[in-house]
Amino acid sequence: MMKHARAISRFVRLSGSDEESRSLDYVREQLEESGFEVSKHTFDSYVGLPESAHLAVLSPKKSYSGTAPALSKSTPAAGLRAELVYLGQGEAYDGVDVHGKVALIEGLSNPRIAKLAEKNGTIAQVFINDSHAHEGTTSVVWGTPTPETASELPQTPSINVTRREGEELRELLRKGLVEVVLRTRVNNRWRKVPVLVGDLEAGEDFVLLSGHIDSWHYGAMDNAAGNALMLEVGRVLSRYQEMLRRGLRLAFWSGHSHGRYSGSTWYVDNFWGELYGRCVAHVNVDSVGAMGATDLSHQQVMREAEEFVVTAVREVTGEEALGVRLSRAGDQSFWGVGITSMLCEPSGNPKTRGGESDLTPWGWWWHTEGDTLDKIDKEFLLRDAKIYLVVVGGLCARRLLPYRFEPTTKEIEDTLRKYARISRGRLDLAEVVREAYMLRIQVRRLDEEILKLNNRDDDTRIANEALKKLGRILIPVNYTKVGRFDQDLAVPIPPIPGLEPVSTLAELKPGSNEYRFLATRLRREANRVLHALLEARRLTEVVLQEMDEKVRSGGRKKANNRP
Repeated sequence: MMKHARAISRFVRLSGSDEESRSLDYVREQLEESGFEVSKHTFDSYVGLPESAHLAVLSPKKSYSGTAPALSKSTPAAGLRAELVYLGQGEAYDGVDVHGKVALIEGLSNPRIAKLAEKNGTIAQVFINDSHAHEGTTSVVWGTPTPETASELPQTPSINVTRREGEELRELLRKGLVEVVLRTRVNNRWRKVPVLVGDLEAGEDFVLLSGHIDSWHYGAMDNAAGNALMLEVGRVLSRYQEMLRRGLRLAFWSGHSHGRYSGSTWYVDNFWGELYGRCVAHVNVDSVGAMGATDLSHQQVMREAEEFVVTAVREVTGEEALGVRLSRAGDQSFWGVGITSMLCEPSGNPKTRGGESDLTPWGWWWHTEGDTLDKIDKEFLLRDAKIYLVVVGGLCARRLLPYRFEPTTKEIEDTLRKYARISRGRLDLAEVVREAYMLRIQVRRLDEEILKLNNRDDDTRIANEALKKLGRILIPVNYTKVGRFDQDLAVPIPPIPGLEPVSTLAELKPGSNEYRFLATRLRREANRVLHALLEARRLTEVVLQEMDEKVRSGGRKKANNRP
């Protein structure tokens, strides 16, 4: 793996660049040596490549160099001159005059915070990072923009500066008015961007193991180490191809860093039917094996696969991990299809408030020139690779998919009950809550019946298809607002996101236009959830009936639950 990471991190892999293409040539060679059938796709992607960022204070004269976020707007060549105003975390605007001013905000460049600052009238943002100014983006648009989302692209320039520089600016503000001139240049344009895919065929379905290959600077830890891990998991499993019951598809995305996940988004747009019909899991790899990455306590995973992933971590490391809801990041572009997804950044540095890496769990070098080969810890990379091998190998080789949907339905039911309370009776969710409860009881029985199955192919085929279809039905309503065929913005997504605005409804004046408009929208969202619950219950009933008929006909032998 270190050989692979060394070979890939020789190149500065900007999305669509020649050096990125050369790194993919190396990946192709390794995949073909392991027996994968490899295909390369190219597409037009709107990407942003930062070129320069400078901030000058007019009095007393001071100047700072920083980083301009990808896809942010460039300033005029002469710069942008305005008053600086401090906004803390950038969340509160009551009583603060920000119109026409430059906002000074604590934290990494954050798309949601930048968009909020824009909407409140700021003309630029200065983000105070930690000991280093990190690369990043301020775009909330997921993948290539559409006519509906193009207006959400950043309309203002931004710059990242270090904590020391931010403290100097704050001190100047404490003394009085501060005028600044901001100059940034970001090359936002269309580029040909690649996606490389390798297939190891086995059975009808496949597991998708993916990671981005584009990088900030040399990107050794993020994400050459992840690419190396993918190659090694692929190599090992290729030696046991005849034992696999599902194929393995490795996907190396471009457009992750500079196009806001445009590679994985393009792929789901153009291979939607195949993904819907055949993909049983998406396992993502990003920023693994980092120096100092001793924290494995939180693993991102959908509820139905939580026990499986947490068990894998325990088996490899002896540590107990907590499964947490997937964040809207890390090429999680497949929720609309309804694919059970897991993992992304499995390990990290424990956060040390006030230390040099308190803003990121991957070390001060994350998204900086310092992300070089020496930031990879070989033992931690090996540990993380073992976790992925247990997870991916299990998904490819087990007769039964390791999913239990009762935790998923409980998350849905609990969320619906919470929304019912928050609405204070203004949105009737009684029928939806009742159906969620009934589905949970039914799915619990399905989980129990699946555990009793023997390893006969006809038994496991029925169960696996049921588990796959349950995901297709429930994941889109639990993880998306816009539905199956589009992408939500790159902002936090709560469970059952379409009903989240019930809190706003509870605060609006009944009878007002705003109240009635929102009540109509929420009624339709409730029906969308209800439809999914009814479909899932109908599916579960059919599958349970089929299993019962097999028992009555003597078609099921004594249970043997060995994987």
